[in-house]
Amino acid sequence: MKHSEYKSRARQHQIDFKVSNPEIGVGRNLYPTRVISRNNKTYIIDVESSLRPEDCRDENGNYRIFFSGFREEITREIDRPESISKRQMVTNLLRSEHIPYNVFFPMRKDLAGAARLFNKILGGDRIAAIDEILIEYNPGGLHDGTSFDVYVRYTPKNCENNKTGGIGIEVKYTEKEYPATRDSKEWKETHDGSGIHLNDNYRNPSYNCGWFKEEYIRDTPYYNVQDSDAHVVANRYRQIWRNHLLGASMILGLSPDPKDKLTEFTSLTVYPRDNGHFDNIWTEYESKLTPAGLSTFRHITYEELFPIMRECFDPALIPNLDKWLDYLQERYYI
Repeated sequence: MKHSEYKSRARQHQIDFKVSNPEIGVGRNLYPTRVISRNNKTYIIDVESSLRPEDCRDENGNYRIFFSGFREEITREIDRPESISKRQMVTNLLRSEHIPYNVFFPMRKDLAGAARLFNKILGGDRIAAIDEILIEYNPGGLHDGTSFDVYVRYTPKNCENNKTGGIGIEVKYTEKEYPATRDSKEWKETHDGSGIHLNDNYRNPSYNCGWFKEEYIRDTPYYNVQDSDAHVVANRYRQIWRNHLLGASMILGLSPDPKDKLTEFTSLTVYPRDNGHFDNIWTEYESKLTPAGLSTFRHITYEELFPIMRECFDPALIPNLDKWLDYLQERYYI
């Protein structure tokens, strides 16, 4: 369906879940308001698909937006002083920031099951063991704010010592592309006065990794509209490319921490099947990749992922396994 239709249906779905499902169950009258000004008039808008800050914690002080079976552990994790800002994460039901915690955080309890899962997703039998699963991780190789929503570090099978593999996961829900405004830092790092021009922190790994066809990463003048629209920095592809490129920087050893030097990497995007923004984007983006680049790129829908999770995880290791997976389907399927 069209992205606008999907977002509208997702909004209503989350409102209904918030009101009727005991996992959140705060009631229809408990939602925040937003004040906006347009044409010298002030409007108050009800935001039913969000929680008020005073209602976002349950009776035990844990965040309602997370599955109750792991809610206390996740709340402790994100309440650490060094944790990222969490205001939108714990109140806005339509944003995706909370989903990595609901889906991937519990996998830490069964790393053998996680290895089975990611072997199925990547194809073959590449992973010997999952070493760690991190949420919101920036290895620093691009010297910017790009980070993985989820990062999986693993030991590859049939390899010599000191080999390390990584999976950088981007999680989407109702989002589409994020336009870069001309005065933004992001724009200035990928454009100059004449057109598209990558700064060295993007240019060097883009060329050196060998994952991208040259015509989609080279300098492109503004007047060449067709090539600009097809470039990896175009709004439609920029975030996918930057997350993919972040993994390339780890292969090239550009991350400051030696443990982030990888010998193999896969960029994986997880998204809802019916979000129309993604209907054609994968074939379009993959057309910009070399064979080496294609081997490092995957995508999977929630509708494909959750049933595989049910096959791979051990109920003896993950408490409330069936209840958790039922929750994910009820919460995120539209």
